[in-house]
Amino acid sequence: METKKFGTFKGVFIPSTEAILGTVLFLLMPLLTADVGFIPMLVVILLAHTVTIATAFSLSDCATNLNRIEGGGMYALSKRSLGNAMGGSIGIQLYLAQAASIGFYAIGFAAPLRALIVPHLQMFPLFTGTTPQAVLLQKQLIATAFYLLFFIIVMIGADFTLKLQSLILVILFLSIITIFASPLIPMDYHGAKVFTSSFNLLGNRPLTLGIFFLTFTQFFPAVTGISTGVGMSGDLKEPKKSIVKGTFSAIFVTLFIYIGIAVLFSFIDKNVLISGYRNNVPFGVILTELFGLGKPFPWNLPGILILLGVLFATASSALSVFMTGPRTAQYLAKDGILPKMFSFLQYDFKRGGNEPRYAVLVTFFVGLVIIWMGDISFAAIVVGILFLVVYGWVNGAAFLERVSRNPTFRPTFRGHWLISLYGFAACIAIITMFDWRIGLFVFVSQYLIFRLILKYKSEGKLEGVWWGFFFTLITRALARLKTIALDSRNWRPIISVYAYRSGAWSQTALIAERIATYQGWANLNILSAPPREKEEELPPDTGILKIPSAVIHAADFSKTIISLLQTSNPVGINPNTILLEYNNKIDNVSILDKILSMGKDILLFNGGEKLKRRERLDIWWRGERNGNLMVLLAYIMNRSLIDEGFPPYTVRIIRKLQQEEDIETTRFEITSLLNKARLTGEIMILPFDDTPFTETLEEISGNASLIMMGLPGNYIEKQKRTLFKLNEFFFTKEIKQYDNLPPTLFVRSARHIKLTED
Repeated sequence: METKKFGTFKGVFIPSTEAILGTVLFLLMPLLTADVGFIPMLVVILLAHTVTIATAFSLSDCATNLNRIEGGGMYALSKRSLGNAMGGSIGIQLYLAQAASIGFYAIGFAAPLRALIVPHLQMFPLFTGTTPQAVLLQKQLIATAFYLLFFIIVMIGADFTLKLQSLILVILFLSIITIFASPLIPMDYHGAKVFTSSFNLLGNRPLTLGIFFLTFTQFFPAVTGISTGVGMSGDLKEPKKSIVKGTFSAIFVTLFIYIGIAVLFSFIDKNVLISGYRNNVPFGVILTELFGLGKPFPWNLPGILILLGVLFATASSALSVFMTGPRTAQYLAKDGILPKMFSFLQYDFKRGGNEPRYAVLVTFFVGLVIIWMGDISFAAIVVGILFLVVYGWVNGAAFLERVSRNPTFRPTFRGHWLISLYGFAACIAIITMFDWRIGLFVFVSQYLIFRLILKYKSEGKLEGVWWGFFFTLITRALARLKTIALDSRNWRPIISVYAYRSGAWSQTALIAERIATYQGWANLNILSAPPREKEEELPPDTGILKIPSAVIHAADFSKTIISLLQTSNPVGINPNTILLEYNNKIDNVSILDKILSMGKDILLFNGGEKLKRRERLDIWWRGERNGNLMVLLAYIMNRSLIDEGFPPYTVRIIRKLQQEEDIETTRFEITSLLNKARLTGEIMILPFDDTPFTETLEEISGNASLIMMGLPGNYIEKQKRTLFKLNEFFFTKEIKQYDNLPPTLFVRSARHIKLTED
């Protein structure tokens, strides 16, 4: 059976308008206007509507960017921008708020009706009590009876419900016309004239910021009904057109009605309206009594019409949400956001039907719990904040889409990111006005739902606008970063790693991760011989790595590395350090000479296949140039291990003296340097002797987990400067001496890194 589709007026304008023109208009507006006066009330109305107008702009941005809009309303729009995980967490909260709010509307419907019904039900003992508990029970019984009626209406189908809504809209506007016409009708309340010639500008008591915020939070729920019209997105003929036109029309029509009503209520005698204050909130005569509901016919006609307005406004709000809430649940189930046990919510138990009747049934029980839970004040605040969180994220989605500049974001509606940002910030601010603790609880709950969906439904990957947003953020930051001077005070390792498919590439990558994950950046290049003809190339398992990696096929590794060293970096931040896995089959000297000529630090890793423990790290100190870099790298590696929950290396700083050097002087110099730099490590000074250095190294550090030492090379004196020069024969011979040692990181610093501030 083909689902009937609705137009802008019936599908969006009517549900939204009826949800906005609710009980706040008839029951709270008179007291609030009398309390604060016309000018503050006008500010409250305009300020509240700026939030919904901003949200409407954001909705229009998201809606007109899509070729097809599915059901679920705000959930469907936020899901397309923020991805399944974030959109799903928003959709779940939206559904819970919608389902619970139906129960609130049912209680609100029963409250004014109780005074009329109870006198005719005195033959039943349950309706004879007058205690607060008895009154609450009577409201719950009446609410349940009419809640069942709402349930039956919605079960019949959306077409029947919206036809009924059209009739309700006529009655609702008839009640509003009655209010506007009321000054023309002579009315009094217990002998006092209801309308006066004086205009209430500034209210019944001195206005404070606290009173203003309290008034705002009392009024604001009235304007949040736009989600009901948007919630019919899957049942609209032209959702893109209808959501935009219907939502804006409902907002501006109701805005002018509220302003007009505020003007009219400002002529009502505030002394007649307000009887006193409870918890700083005014109470007194309700509008139905003021307009003569208790008087004989025909003088009670205005009061009857107002009562009909109250009842039908509440009923229409309940019916609107009863239609849209199950549709949110239906599409959450269709999209696989909910656990599989709830997959039945997407179906209709009526043969050939397309209504979400299973979801309507589940929603019925959720609302029923709200009706019978007793004190609903806490739940009402939670639901109000849930709606605000949803509206906030809809604005956030449009903001992120705008600032990300994704080429795929091409809405036909002309919004602006500032409007959406205002809507998001305003929703957060209003949440804090309601109750910041409950708001924090709601956000934490949403985060937990988001994490669960991300883990079990989205394979741990964010979708939607996030990549584009972070791309824009990062590229702008990098462009700014290039304008900032880089020196010893803000140095950090930016490493290009070169390893070999046939070698210890994974251990080399592990060293790079330990250096770069805490305070730097690294990328891994794995060099591999070209695959033979018809031979399938199996890539190495780089999924365990935290750094970007790529496999590079090359016939000549030496030339390939030298070429790669000279390539530009797409982000404009070039590496300052090269980590090279030692391989005796390539021209290491040519590669290292090239790195030296480019002014980059060298880290040459030998014996990586033996890297298994992380217990002790030995630094062989020869001087500050390489020594400072090695100590700094050891500190960074330990910070990475600690952040990942692993024990750090025990660091030893070892210095073998030359013939003319003094033990205590050397110890004092190294100790002072480390203390000033706030770095730690055990200092070990070895006296001068004739034992070959390699023997001393093996004796002292033979059981270390990792060794750091200066890069072997020829040091020659020229013009009173010590120059470093590599010789291929000398270098290969030197490196071979360390083959029996633990994994060794040979270090050559391109600059003198200061460990302390001047």
